[in-house]
Amino acid sequence: MKHLLLALAVSLGLASCQQEVVSVIDLAEADWKWSSPDSSAIRPFDACMPGHVLEALVEADLAPNPYLGTHERDVQWVEILPWHLQTHLPNTGVPTDSAVLCLEGIDTYASVFVNDVQVLSANNTHRSWTTSPFPVTEDGWTIELRFAPVAARGQLALDAHGLVVPASNEAKPLGTQTSPMTRKPGYQFGWDWGPRLAGPGISGPMHLRPWNPEATEAPAPPVCAVLHVDSSLARVTVRRHKGWTLDITLEGQDVPYTWTGKEVRLVQPAMWWPADMGTHPLYEWTWTHLPSGTVHRHVLGMRMLKWVEQSDGWGTSFQLEVNGIPVQVRGANVVPPDFHQTQDAERWKTLAKQARDANMNMVRVWGGGVYPPDAFFESCDEQGLLVWQDFMFACAMVPDDSAFTENVKREAEEHVRRLTHHPSLALWCGNNEVERAWQSWGWQDMYDLYGPDSARLAAAYHKMFYEVLPQVVSQESDAFYLPTSPTLDGQSGDEHAWGVWFGLNDFSYYSRHNGRFASEYGLQSLPSRHTLEEAGIDAFTDEALQFRQRSRMDWLEPGFDGWDMMHHFMSKTTGAPAPEDLDDWIFKSQWTQAEGLRQALERHRTSEGRYAGSLYWSLNDVWPAVSWSTVDHAGRWKLAHYAARRANAPRTALWMRQREDSLCFELFNDLPQGTSGTLQVATKDFEGRVVHETSVSVDVSASRSLLVNLGEMDVWRGQPFDAYLSWQWQDSTEMWSSSSSALWCAPVEARLHEPFVQCTPTGDGFELSANTYVPLVQLTASVPGHWSDNGMALEPGQTCVVQFTPEAPIATADIHVVVRCQTSVPQ
Repeated sequence: MKHLLLALAVSLGLASCQQEVVSVIDLAEADWKWSSPDSSAIRPFDACMPGHVLEALVEADLAPNPYLGTHERDVQWVEILPWHLQTHLPNTGVPTDSAVLCLEGIDTYASVFVNDVQVLSANNTHRSWTTSPFPVTEDGWTIELRFAPVAARGQLALDAHGLVVPASNEAKPLGTQTSPMTRKPGYQFGWDWGPRLAGPGISGPMHLRPWNPEATEAPAPPVCAVLHVDSSLARVTVRRHKGWTLDITLEGQDVPYTWTGKEVRLVQPAMWWPADMGTHPLYEWTWTHLPSGTVHRHVLGMRMLKWVEQSDGWGTSFQLEVNGIPVQVRGANVVPPDFHQTQDAERWKTLAKQARDANMNMVRVWGGGVYPPDAFFESCDEQGLLVWQDFMFACAMVPDDSAFTENVKREAEEHVRRLTHHPSLALWCGNNEVERAWQSWGWQDMYDLYGPDSARLAAAYHKMFYEVLPQVVSQESDAFYLPTSPTLDGQSGDEHAWGVWFGLNDFSYYSRHNGRFASEYGLQSLPSRHTLEEAGIDAFTDEALQFRQRSRMDWLEPGFDGWDMMHHFMSKTTGAPAPEDLDDWIFKSQWTQAEGLRQALERHRTSEGRYAGSLYWSLNDVWPAVSWSTVDHAGRWKLAHYAARRANAPRTALWMRQREDSLCFELFNDLPQGTSGTLQVATKDFEGRVVHETSVSVDVSASRSLLVNLGEMDVWRGQPFDAYLSWQWQDSTEMWSSSSSALWCAPVEARLHEPFVQCTPTGDGFELSANTYVPLVQLTASVPGHWSDNGMALEPGQTCVVQFTPEAPIATADIHVVVRCQTSVPQ
């Protein structure tokens, strides 16, 4: 028997467990076993908690790893069986006559038994659950969770509903798509970037807690919302504070405050700012409920956040302001960092770091996944990374069912209460693409929903996203609520700008699409060769690779898929890949994705107020995939992540590509200090000879940008197929500089010269140089690792030094580096 952790509880760990707590037992330390009552061929096998049955089956050599090859197909039987999860827990000194279990992340339909007595029936992965009290016995407890097959239970609910509920993501026949009926992460039913792995498990912590019915029950902890903050005063409203006392500290020092009625006031507060705009001080608020002795702690950043929606020349703005300063949002969408370990704190913190490493100031937590753990939001608070948080609905309607609605309401209340104090939380959004799908995807025809049937589902949708969820948000917080993403009005709100991928538009589309904030867009690419090889793939023709292409676009042409779309954009941008050449597909797909995202980010950022934000799809993967991510499942950066880091730099000069008559740059200074310097711009031929150049003095204030017009485009462009544009913004103190370059045309159209790229080991890095202009160079090491930079351009006569950090120790001299770039002159 493993040692059971007996810990003193000093705070409320679960919103649903609010009795007086003396001690708790962490059930993750117990010896758990999985078994299936419907399969005598499977002996009971060990389980690690938190965890899912499929992980344990793989560990016990009872099922193949679904991440390898095509084994996803070979494990679909797992979701069909019922599964039991059991342990025996000794009594290590629980001081009361009764106890309860507090469980998070029960996935999904589970009956919980203690000593053969049922104490809970759970049906929502996204909620925390507390069992009925059960006796404390000398012999301890046999605890068993009996999981029902998720699709079978969902089918019962769908049949009882009497009306099919549309769900575009689930690749099942109409009438058997059960995911809308089940509060389980939607992506686990399959998506166009991920597998279907819908077995049961536990994704969160589990505890046994003493239960004393005579104890004073602590109410829900107070809710705080910043009303107003400036350099002289912060005013914070406090709800449900009766019976609670408060202590406030900042960096370990007590902070004086005044508490008048429902408002707490702090003089000369340290203000919390988004990334790059300032610092991110966090006040720790400690609440003590005197009648029960319960202690609750949270952090609060003193910031004013609002979304400005005002009429202007393009329609109605959708502009984020923090502390009265407009924020140009730069970021990406995130999906769960793994398929089963959905609440792993370190993986979520790594996602936040990957976002900040690419100079992002916001991520969008997409509605087909999970609500992230506290550790993710704490990391975002500390780094100034804002969070757009979806409720967990994506690409599927909701049933007209009062019990389902009440279940979701409790889910929403729990998470809004849990997250409301985080300064990083920027908004709550009701769902992903459901309203757009209902209006534009042909669901009524596809699912034969007309007249009363259509009206019934539309009413259920309206009740959930225009009544229930906004009411929860308004009662539990002062956060901004957006009913759906994208907004249907093309001249306001946000837009999912998929015209480039699903609509075959060229990259100039990013300067003219609908909406005022791009909250989704992207291009597919392949992951690194190391990642593919770890998944058992070493050739383009491998069935396992073809199997992972899930994007289907039959409306364009029967059988048209993601391979065809990647080939289309590569042919227009970097050149068609060599047939069946895996390395060429990796290189050119990643280069094309990098160029597309670079242009999208730059066009959105230089839109002169039209687009207030740019969140591409997506930052990460849930498994080794052919997808739209810029960081693959192994954590390795694709070329596009480096491109995003450059385009998102807080202080940078960007070419305004949408200005066709004159050469214009916008100089961005998102930092809280102004800067003076010089902008040097030149058109050069591919040997580096200057064709035309100029230099201008520039002053850019803090948190501002400056537009610089350098005259008629014809003077600069010259011979567009034989030249490139180069520029550098140099600070007058020479403390920093920002430089970049770009072709006047697509790389495939340029008459590039045959390059010779020198790559020389130097210390812990490599020095690069080239004899001619190279618009992008890809570095691939013989061992897995991380490059400090990649996908950069090389100008003739200049050198570039990059560092390489291997995943396992190895001398730099022993690392073989393959350098790829465009090597032939187009005919």
